[in-house]
Amino acid sequence: MALTLDPEDTRGRIHDLVWCGFYPDADVEWMITDEYLDPDELTGEDRAWIKAEAARACAAKRAAEAGWPAQTEYDRLEAVFAQLRAEKIIALHRAGNTLADGHDDVREQWRAAGRLSSGIRGCCFYHSQDLDTAVRTGRLHLAFSGGMIPEIDQREANTVVVGRRIVELLRAAGFGANWSGDINERIEADLGQWRKRGPSA
Repeated sequence: MALTLDPEDTRGRIHDLVWCGFYPDADVEWMITDEYLDPDELTGEDRAWIKAEAARACAAKRAAEAGWPAQTEYDRLEAVFAQLRAEKIIALHRAGNTLADGHDDVREQWRAAGRLSSGIRGCCFYHSQDLDTAVRTGRLHLAFSGGMIPEIDQREANTVVVGRRIVELLRAAGFGANWSGDINERIEADLGQWRKRGPSA
């Protein structure tokens, strides 16, 4: 019996889930069968194909990881994020699926930290769709803001400061960083490639 799923599309999604490095190998198969696809529509042949493709992709990534440097692009990016956090800027990896989700995650952290009394100056994040693009292209779009300051002029001025600081840190980490200076546009970080060791590595 022929597959009912789209092999090219499904193989691409398996690749993104495996090579992003955020998920254990054991989770990839069910994320495809139960979340990405409709489990009620999958045949036995579909499930066998998914199992084999997921295993192949996971094995290929584990083999590649053996030749990676001790510090990968993700490690350097996390070092940038750690410095931002030290400077009272919320920095989140994989914050939701959209910009709105990411801002919701930032607000949640801001509230938990004590709102205005926390001294938080701003935020920086990327969402899961940005991550998919980074896995495929090595380019990552970063959203940022100057925080929850009530005064619009002050908030916009602070957003410029935060944006410039993010660009400065990215370049210091050896990444390309492009930003127009417009606070309504995101920063594009050129990572070269996306390499993150998986949690099972």
